[in-house]
Amino acid sequence: MQKEMKSLNDNKTWELVELPKGKQVIACRWVYKRKEGSRTGEKIFKVRLVAKGFTQRKGVDYNEVFAPVAKYSTIRLLLSLVCMFGLVLDQMDVVTAFLYGLLDEEIFM
Repeated sequence: MQKEMKSLNDNKTWELVELPKGKQVIACRWVYKRKEGSRTGEKIFKVRLVAKGFTQRKGVDYNEVFAPVAKYSTIRLLLSLVCMFGLVLDQMDVVTAFLYGLLDEEIFM
């Protein structure tokens, strides 16, 4: 939880304010996940803070929904091209990818 909060604070994703009249608070919760380490077998504990978005109303709390994802067929094609042309492929994990999205709305959580 400390690592997640540090990431949120470092990226200035939120600001503590008084709730304006007429605005609704979106509840949130901590989600915990235990994963087995792929190389050493140790247990890895992951945590993230998530908003309960199902309480939002379209047109009131948000206007548009967008969630970019990669199709498996695209990933397979990319891996095939890497093998065919003898290229080098690097993989990375973006922990705070959602932080780079720009919002037009104010969200109170």
